[in-house]
Amino acid sequence: MEKFNRKDVTHLQENLSRLVKKPVHLTITDNSHSMIHIRPAGSGYKMRLHHMFLEADTGVLNSLARFIKSSNRKAPSILRSFVTANSHKIQQSPRKSRQTMVRSKGRFFDLNALFDQVNGEYFANQIDCPITWGANRRVRNQNSIKLASYSDRTKTIRVHPALDKSYVPQYVIMGIVYHEMLHHHLGVEHRNGRKIAHTKRFRQLEKRYRHYDMLQAWKKKNLHRLLGR
Repeated sequence: MEKFNRKDVTHLQENLSRLVKKPVHLTITDNSHSMIHIRPAGSGYKMRLHHMFLEADTGVLNSLARFIKSSNRKAPSILRSFVTANSHKIQQSPRKSRQTMVRSKGRFFDLNALFDQVNGEYFANQIDCPITWGANRRVRNQNSIKLASYSDRTKTIRVHPALDKSYVPQYVIMGIVYHEMLHHHLGVEHRNGRKIAHTKRFRQLEKRYRHYDMLQAWKKKNLHRLLGR
């Protein structure tokens, strides 16, 4: 980002790559919800870090490097303490909101892996935003279910955990992820004071997904199973 010193960002990226012993592609953010986001990318990692880490000392960076390589997604105490101590640097949004907890690996599907496939096939690997399974809330007394969402405020894709089932085809989840990635790619149009997300252009691009018709047919046929009936 332009408002952060490029030399500082490059220096931090080089330090992390050296400590992790793998390439680290770093994006510095001013996100008020997600301080650390990590996902594998090729032979290394893609990371989104809050700008507070530009001033992290050696101990914090060493802990961060261990966290990057670890399969444990709970941040160690030294990182949590660092974030707490630097909480005054977090830009507060007008309304109170919780921090985004990114959990991409489910029981049957790894959302990061599917995201990368869709990103490469349809977006030339240009989309960079967190993706996570949503909260595991039971669906009761409903006739519909929101299978995924994209937050323009936090730039995060959430997928309903009802899709993390053995009977769900991979092309279904990939198509739903593609839909939400389109929201990130195209943004929102404003017309007469209204926000329009599903524009004519959006609908045209949505049908580029090669399993679009199969996806729509599967959702219609399996709605009752997703609703737990």
